[in-house]
Amino acid sequence: MKYEEELLSRLRAICLIQCVGYRLELPIHTVATASALFHRFYSRRTFFEYKANKIAQACVFIACKSDESSRRANDIAKSWLYKPKQTLSEKKINKFIADLLYYELIVLDITCFDMQIDHPYYELFEFVKHMNTPNDVVHAALAFITDRLPLCLWYDPRSIAAAALLMGYHGHDIQFPADTNSVWGEYLQTNSDLIGEIVGSIMDVYKLPKKYSNNNTPNNNNNNYHSSNNKR
Repeated sequence: MKYEEELLSRLRAICLIQCVGYRLELPIHTVATASALFHRFYSRRTFFEYKANKIAQACVFIACKSDESSRRANDIAKSWLYKPKQTLSEKKINKFIADLLYYELIVLDITCFDMQIDHPYYELFEFVKHMNTPNDVVHAALAFITDRLPLCLWYDPRSIAAAALLMGYHGHDIQFPADTNSVWGEYLQTNSDLIGEIVGSIMDVYKLPKKYSNNNTPNNNNNNYHSSNNKR
């Protein structure tokens, strides 16, 4: 599978996870845990071996348990299978739940039962706590963090948060604070190359449809997706 094909498969699945998370009214960190778990799974297995849809369902179920966002298998089934003006049959729900429990064990086994996931949200809030950051910028930064890329596999959460906040300022065309005495300013100054690389990785997804249709490949010199120094 080409890089573009794999990334598109990841984007579609994470989009489904986010939609179901919204229907279930899950906290943002639970949706992020499910997404990170999905990315971890497919860093060890391929999309040819397991259907992304089934793995995504299991990741939501596991994340609800690990983050104590109590949702029953039946709740996930109804939210995932929901279609307007259609009544779900008991048989279809039971089949979904049976598959969910089966793939739950597979995901846990492949990921070695490792549920220790550090999210960049906490780092982002730590950065803005001591700054007069506009709400629009914070919301934009949160959107960049949750933009379906497997950033958690490539970079540490603090660097992701710093890059997302920088993009939030630029996205709203607001001059970001130049004070290097702040926690964020100091981090930007000492990690400028890494922050630039993360920004490039995030922005690359917005060019993906055009690149994919033209059968081009990513510029690894610019984005360095597989840098051994920054992989986690």
